[in-house]
Amino acid sequence: MPTTITSAGITFNDATSLTSAVIPANAVGATQIANGSVTAAKLGTTEQKQIAKAWVNFDGTTSPGTIRSSYNVSSITKNGTGDYTVNFTTAMADANYSVSCTGSGAAVQNVLICRFTLAQLTAPTTNSIRVASTNGGSANATDDPFYNVQVFGN
Repeated sequence: MPTTITSAGITFNDATSLTSAVIPANAVGATQIANGSVTAAKLGTTEQKQIAKAWVNFDGTTSPGTIRSSYNVSSITKNGTGDYTVNFTTAMADANYSVSCTGSGAAVQNVLICRFTLAQLTAPTTNSIRVASTNGGSANATDDPFYNVQVFGN
């Protein structure tokens, strides 16, 4: 019969037994899993790089942008029509992170551009990233109701 894993524990349906002698020293056990005690700091370097360091879903039609839901984002600054700064609660380790953005509004061609203001390239900082939204058909700045920004990095 197969081994069964439930919230109550691990049940072996044969002669197999699990003892501390066969558990590797770096294995994740009940102590690490209980009550959300697995944190990014307890993960390996590769695993830490695979999780988002910050993300936000916000409404760009309000001033400042209204955050619907987020992680590690303290606020949105509206710099002008279609021009926003996403401010991080905890600074990034460096400014060499990767950003992904999406946006949608009434016009199908509207597009959210990462790391650019409407006039020029704005380099990311450890404390924030600036993004801009334009109508793809006319390149005019636009405020849209749905924006999503995700940040991955060290």
